[in-house]
Amino acid sequence: MLSDLQQKAAQGARRAALGAAGVALISVGAGFLTVAAWLVLSALQDAQFAALVIGLSYLGVGSICLAMGKRAGTPPRSTIAPRAASSPAEEIAVAFLRGLRTGQEVRK
Repeated sequence: MLSDLQQKAAQGARRAALGAAGVALISVGAGFLTVAAWLVLSALQDAQFAALVIGLSYLGVGSICLAMGKRAGTPPRSTIAPRAASSPAEEIAVAFLRGLRTGQEVRK
């Protein structure tokens, strides 16, 4: 039981480290792409145009990400119909079987 917890903690730490590394690499890449876009846009027009285009691009992408995050936060509606009321004897039997199963799992 303890080794399972340690294994799950190690997997969680590994996922967190890989996620942090991914965010860092994406940030560096976004910085390089921003500089490249600045160089191209300032060569085509002036620096004000480049700042306007890059700023509006970041604003648009950020707004889309916020909207998607807000939408993803709502829980899905359940399509499962509620169970009909059961008898007290059935509830006692189900509770007994759950306890029995839990006891067997703890023994393993």
